[in-house]
Amino acid sequence: MTTALPATDDTRIWNLWLSMYQVPCITVALELELFESLDAKPDTPEGLAGRRGFDLRGVRALLPMLLQQGLLHLHEGRYQLNETSRTYMLKGSPWNWRGFYGRVAKTLASHKLLLETVNNQRALAAKTRAADGWESGHVDMELAREVTGFMHSHSVAAAAGMTHTFDFSRTVRMLDVGGGSGCFSIALAKLRPDIRCTVMELPTICELVKQYIAQAGVDSQVDTVVVDMFRQAWPSGYDTHFFSNIFHDWSMETCLELARSSYAALPAGGRILLHEMLLDDGGLGPMPAVTFSLLMAMGTKGQQFTFGQLREILQEAGFRNIACRQTYGYFSIVSGEK
Repeated sequence: MTTALPATDDTRIWNLWLSMYQVPCITVALELELFESLDAKPDTPEGLAGRRGFDLRGVRALLPMLLQQGLLHLHEGRYQLNETSRTYMLKGSPWNWRGFYGRVAKTLASHKLLLETVNNQRALAAKTRAADGWESGHVDMELAREVTGFMHSHSVAAAAGMTHTFDFSRTVRMLDVGGGSGCFSIALAKLRPDIRCTVMELPTICELVKQYIAQAGVDSQVDTVVVDMFRQAWPSGYDTHFFSNIFHDWSMETCLELARSSYAALPAGGRILLHEMLLDDGGLGPMPAVTFSLLMAMGTKGQQFTFGQLREILQEAGFRNIACRQTYGYFSIVSGEK
């Protein structure tokens, strides 16, 4: 791993991956006759979920996707059909594509997962939803290896990128909370020979992180500590707490709990850094963040956040001087001081 930037950023690769979730949004909306419901009565996510018995978090993730795809309009907080959806998505239209998308749905594993999410019928095994392992405090080695490799692949460019765009000059000792492969700590260690980083993770993840650290040749600067962030006391002695793609796994209430744990463990003047793909101020764009938020609704208990939502969480936990800086690709760092 290196802190040198790739020849081009990874936004196109993110777009290619996230595009696979666009078609299931259409197939699920058709199967649930969501277009018919909004044709009969334009509605808010809360109203639609209430009258159809849908999961509100699932609806809040799905409707912005259909909006971004150009299949819905939003007027005064209510979603409604447009000419495209009225022509091609309503079952009563002679030009509808329901037969086509109905057949496609049978080939998509993500159709079933999204359908269960919106329909409030998520009976999935913890092995399928990695966040359940972190919530329970136990992740078996097979899942740990799979998820760590997955997260490393989509984080390594962002880790290198942030070292070129965010000021870490104040950081001497950093606790990388839920740090996965440790790629962010490794990137910082390669940037500054004086910095010391600790990846705080569950036991199986820590065993894997040691391999990444050794391969990168930063053993003298990066180590690990086994801590269940929900059940055990956090270590002291760190001036910076770094979270990458952690808050988006959890509800706002759980994120507040994590922020409070961070605040309690940091010294005066210490910083919390949240590395996330942010939604715009309205929470309805851009498409990559909206799609990533849909993915969080399907696989975790969280969502992507706006800067305003993360600022509110940090302020309630006690942090001040909260700021946001775009770092690399689609990602930003939200910072706060104790």
